[in-house]
Amino acid sequence: MRRKAMFTVGRKKKGRRPFQHVVLRRLRELKKIVPDAEDADVDMLLRRTADYICVLELKVTVLRRLSTIYGM
Repeated sequence: MRRKAMFTVGRKKKGRRPFQHVVLRRLRELKKIVPDAEDADVDMLLRRTADYICVLELKVTVLRRLSTIYGM
């Protein structure tokens, strides 16, 4: 299964959105996912996203260790 490219190089095909619109749409989606990021600019959004990823990884680690302790 091939992955779709995030952007294309060369001629624009009909029906494709410009790369900037795709990036802006993904940033809006990211603002909905990351806590306290609704009013953040791009730099702050990316920092908060990185922090949120670290928090989620820590939660997964804790839950995995708890599951091994309690045998679930």
